[in-house]
Amino acid sequence: MRKLELEPDSYESNFTILTKGANVKVYNWILERINNQNSILEIGCGTGTLAAKMALKGNDVLAIDKNQRMITTAMKNYPSEPNLNLLYQIGTISDLPVEESSKDIIVSTFMLSELRPYEQQIFLRNSWKALKPNGKLIIAAEFVPSGFWKLLFNIKRWWYKKKLRRLKITSTFLVKWFFNYISPIGFKISNIKKWRNGSIQAIELIKINNDKSGEPGYYQPKFRKFKGFRSQMSIYRCLFTGQTDHVPIEPGLYPSGNPNKDSPIIVTANYVYTYIKVMRALKGVDAWVLCVDSRGINVWCAARGNNFGNKQLIEAVETTGIARITNKKTLIVPQLSAGGIAAPLIKSEAPDFPFNILYGPVWAKHLPKFLEERPARKSDKMKLAKFTLSHRFRAEITHTTFLFRKIFLWPSIILFLLLISITFINPLWISNLWIVGELWLWIIIANALIAILFPITNFTRKFITKGIIFGIINVLLFSGISWLFQNSLFNILLSSLFYFWVAFFSTMSFSGYTMATSPREIQDEYPIFSKTNMILLIIGLVLKAIGFTIFQIF
Repeated sequence: MRKLELEPDSYESNFTILTKGANVKVYNWILERINNQNSILEIGCGTGTLAAKMALKGNDVLAIDKNQRMITTAMKNYPSEPNLNLLYQIGTISDLPVEESSKDIIVSTFMLSELRPYEQQIFLRNSWKALKPNGKLIIAAEFVPSGFWKLLFNIKRWWYKKKLRRLKITSTFLVKWFFNYISPIGFKISNIKKWRNGSIQAIELIKINNDKSGEPGYYQPKFRKFKGFRSQMSIYRCLFTGQTDHVPIEPGLYPSGNPNKDSPIIVTANYVYTYIKVMRALKGVDAWVLCVDSRGINVWCAARGNNFGNKQLIEAVETTGIARITNKKTLIVPQLSAGGIAAPLIKSEAPDFPFNILYGPVWAKHLPKFLEERPARKSDKMKLAKFTLSHRFRAEITHTTFLFRKIFLWPSIILFLLLISITFINPLWISNLWIVGELWLWIIIANALIAILFPITNFTRKFITKGIIFGIINVLLFSGISWLFQNSLFNILLSSLFYFWVAFFSTMSFSGYTMATSPREIQDEYPIFSKTNMILLIIGLVLKAIGFTIFQIF
């Protein structure tokens, strides 16, 4: 959908094709639910098709979208009928251009999946404020269907996300926890209509008053266990499958022990591994644990990738309403989030931000002592991220499995099928299937080598230099191993560049686990690395293929 937004003139027609006409059915259903003489706000109006139809029914319609190109296209297609109460303008969910309790109906179609979980809650709360008592909020969006259709939906979405990655376009978000927010914030469902086996749904919500405060409520997720078999399996999943990111828990406010208004507030990422480690480290210490929406990425990587910064922290504080349930004026954030959270700037970005920022220890295991002592200056253990052998060992497991899953799985499958196919030429060549296993063994050994010997490259922060060093070591090691099994100097010479590439590429990737580089350094080096890496890979594969062919013939 985000790709379609790049071409507003053809947006409606292409979107109709994408949804196989379900969007037209959604619009018609919404129009049936709306009479005339209503004051309507449409959020995320796109090219304005639905807004125009609602206005033509005799309603006063304000349609907003954050995309200037969409608004421009909507204005070009403005209906020619006289006395039409229709206005298009720029607007966002966080700053609705309307008075409180001023709208009878708010409509939003196919925008929800553009919003992250906290943004969905902000959208609901601001819509609640803008609606009159008993006003209606009508939403249409893509949801995950149930049963057999969920499998087909996930396959389709997997293919869709791969296509977006090739086009370098960010993906939309699954509407995963939205139904949890509806009642706590102050709505009740009055009607639901489903299309395409439940993958597209329209929901009509009615505004209700939760209490006498005249404000929408806040949502707090259910407590998530951090001990037991399931939690330990989550740890193993992250560790042994290379899932270093996009393994989220529901962002929100979680209790450790029995916190009250005077309990400390610990901020962390909504990466499941991080959450479990933090909660286990606290060991029942009475505290609030505020999980920002880091998109299921660990603190270090999220902070360096703009997913754990001032924006996410401000959003978490606003959405959870933490300020209303605590007397504390300080948020304790991870030391490793300093690459994203800039404490001196947060007040300028959000003048009403109610907290000060205090950087806590690097490792979660030091949290209890930090909370107890509140040292004016943290000890080296608390503030320095030493990458010990045990840390490198865990990183090596995670990094290697990540490479297999993300980089080398499909090439290995293709290579295996290719080797199977050539056995039809000569059945004796079936023994060559060991090459796939050999490739995986190279990757495992190379990454173990990097993990063990990484401290020898501490004299430089340049990961290209580190890669060259480990590439040379790798060539020497693998050449020696190959000589023992193949006894072919010619084949070793032709394979040496590929041996070098395996370590060169792996070193760059492994550096992200070590905290030995900064985003700026990576950004500066990456263009050179990318070109060098591709040249080494292509030449290395060609020489390796030549060596393999000659070895088969002779």
